[in-house]
Amino acid sequence: MARADDLNRLLGGEDTPPPPIRRGRGVALSTDAAPPAEAAQSQNRKIAQSQNRTDQAEPAVVRINRGYALREDLVRACKVAAIEDGKKLYQIMEAALEQYLAVRAQEK
Repeated sequence: MARADDLNRLLGGEDTPPPPIRRGRGVALSTDAAPPAEAAQSQNRKIAQSQNRTDQAEPAVVRINRGYALREDLVRACKVAAIEDGKKLYQIMEAALEQYLAVRAQEK
């Protein structure tokens, strides 16, 4: 096993002094004033432009969350129908309510 002295001698570092230890800038508190050069540089930054979301269409109807208690078997049947039709649960329930209200309006 080679010793450190042997490695230093082989690498030619026996006569070379070790490099000086360099220290970084100390930690500054957020309450400390920034040096003028850094303050000027931070003021000249460009702000990224925000983009409007285009992946979703604007909802035409406002939906409100209500605390209705529905029978569990009806909710499960609606969930199954939603999965089979590839729709969301609220779409199935809205369609059922619209159909009921249409039938009710015809009866009057």
